[in-house]
Amino acid sequence: MIYQGRAKHPVHEACLHTAATPGEWWIGKTDEEILEAFWDWHVRDNGWRKIGYQRICTPDGRILHDNGKRLRSLYEIGAGVAGHNRGVIHICMIPVRTHAGITCFEDYFTEAQRVAVKGYLRELAALTDLRKVSGHNEYDTKECPGFYVRTKDWLR
Repeated sequence: MIYQGRAKHPVHEACLHTAATPGEWWIGKTDEEILEAFWDWHVRDNGWRKIGYQRICTPDGRILHDNGKRLRSLYEIGAGVAGHNRGVIHICMIPVRTHAGITCFEDYFTEAQRVAVKGYLRELAALTDLRKVSGHNEYDTKECPGFYVRTKDWLR
């Protein structure tokens, strides 16, 4: 079981996000350059202590983590949704098209990302009491991740 924070909140949910990047932003960037850009946005520009997400998924299906150096570790409370972070793993997907409203997964993300995130969620479910997969837009008036997330589409 994975517990977060000093109060040991059990992980029970994963929340999907989209990066606020133009569609081809990621092309040619190394994992290190991607993590540094997120670090700049979250820490240098906004004063957070770390990137708010625990994982980032690239369009070619790589799940980025850095053992809690810049991204939050699975054991740390994330900063993905104000007031809804305890017991939640936040996963940010980098889009292949510039975000333009809530439509469907395929409009912004790749099949490689769907396969990678579903695979990661299966791994996470084996280590946690994962019962729900949500989108940021479920808890806030944001369009993120750009589609409506249904648990049954992500967890079996």
